Amino acid sequence: MSKFQVCVTSAGAKVVPLVKTLRLVANLGLGDAKGLSDYIRDHAPCVLVGGVSREVADHAAGMLREAGADVVVEESSLTAPMLLCPEADQRYRWSWLGGPTPV
Repeated sequence: MSKFQVCVTSAGAKVVPLVKTLRLVANLGLGDAKGLSDYIRDHAPCVLVGGVSREVADHAAGMLREAGADVVVEESSLTAPMLLCPEADQRYRWSWLGGPTPV
């Protein structure tokens, strides 16, 4: 069974509709959705979600298009569903308060 990915080529002009859509598509809180929206705006084109069925990719792409983003559904080499996570590219260190902080 083929898997697909949703590539955002342009975030569009309006921030609020994109943030609302990212909250729905990725089940994110407001702050995380805003951060992801900013990342997509600065780094487009980028793959938002990959390794999903055609129906899921088309549904997510439709919602993103309604929010004003330009998206493309492509075949994916991933076999497991994955979501864009910009924080994964940051290094962390443990603070004396016991929590991780970005370096």
